[in-house]
Amino acid sequence: MDLSTGLEPVKLELQIAPLIDVVFLLLIYFMVSASLIKKEGDISFILPATVASTDVVTIPLEVLIEIGEDGTVVLEGLQFPQQDERLDDLVNQVRGLKAVAKSQQSPFFVNILPHRNALHERVINVMDACAAAQVESLTFSKAL
Repeated sequence: MDLSTGLEPVKLELQIAPLIDVVFLLLIYFMVSASLIKKEGDISFILPATVASTDVVTIPLEVLIEIGEDGTVVLEGLQFPQQDERLDDLVNQVRGLKAVAKSQQSPFFVNILPHRNALHERVINVMDACAAAQVESLTFSKAL
């Protein structure tokens, strides 16, 4: 009690419960109104009926011929023994793969991968087989 006025001081308090109610109501309002906005993915649209065609990418058919140290020739998993000097089966296989590439209208490449210690004679045999199969694009890879 204040002696000069004779009145008891009034204690002021902030009522927090109504404030929390108002905050929750505002939160609910913004949550509900935010979900009403359409996202870009939800907007329906119609594609044009005619679309300009793009250039077709042609993937070349590349065949890998490996020449082993012992003279064996491997074409895509098919193994040809070192005793076969003419490599007639290799010529037939390469011709068949070339025909597949021609039917798909894609370029045809043959890549020769000789072993570091492979005989040069065997490499020449493989090159002759490619020439017999009328291969026009022949490349060499780094020896193993």
